[in-house]
Amino acid sequence: MSPSYTYTKLDQKGVSDHIFHPISLPPSPPPTGAEDIPIKVEEGAATHLRIFPSGKSEAPCLLFFHGNGEVVADYDEVGATHNKGEITFIAAEYRGYGLSTGTPTAGNMMTDCHAVLEAVCSWRQAQGYKGKLLVMGRSLGCAPAIELAWAHPDLIDALLIDSGFALTLPLLQTLGVDVDGLGLVEEDGFHNLDKIKSISMPTYIIHGQNDEVITLTNATELIAESIAQQKEFQTVPGAGHNTIMAVAGPLYYEVMGRFINTIGKGRMKKRGVR
Repeated sequence: MSPSYTYTKLDQKGVSDHIFHPISLPPSPPPTGAEDIPIKVEEGAATHLRIFPSGKSEAPCLLFFHGNGEVVADYDEVGATHNKGEITFIAAEYRGYGLSTGTPTAGNMMTDCHAVLEAVCSWRQAQGYKGKLLVMGRSLGCAPAIELAWAHPDLIDALLIDSGFALTLPLLQTLGVDVDGLGLVEEDGFHNLDKIKSISMPTYIIHGQNDEVITLTNATELIAESIAQQKEFQTVPGAGHNTIMAVAGPLYYEVMGRFINTIGKGRMKKRGVR
């Protein structure tokens, strides 16, 4: 399936300034065992990947898109933890964030993610990695993750969502965007709910029960509309938008790891972190 949505209205200043809060970092080497790969997306703009290889060619690779106000360096410990579970972790950066250059916009983010996937596939081929390729997005990052799962089911084996949103306008309103004044309607958004209706690959959704930014109803809408036969929905009691990993603790990785290990091995529908 070829991408067919445009995000012009989301790229206007009254929206982008609320969606993106880029954090630039000075040049620095990646952690021991990891590597950074730059990706030129257009003249004067480049993003990059931070890769934590598992060293096992048959192990799954998890391509991860972070949330707003974060950078890939925030997930260095996450990458190391996934490596312990024999998962290669690949964190993707947005324009203007971390070590990347350029200006982030919704349109850029949704276009760049395809270049990111191409770079990941090239890296996997060069390194001899043959395991399943999974795509995951947290918060804002769920938009490019869902986009790739929707557009490239031939390349991606599973979709994972952490604290993701279903509809765009409620999120924009929470972030302070004057949606009425800017003439925005849901059709101008990211179309997460529309896309997931045609994503049949194994799907995993985890969400904090007390998420104050993207309410739990977003996760229930996404899982309800998912057509995946193998899907799992986990809620983390007591967790807010930015505390889900801390509250869940080791279970965050253990439950996700169990799901990843079952991909392609049958139908699953579970709910609730236990």
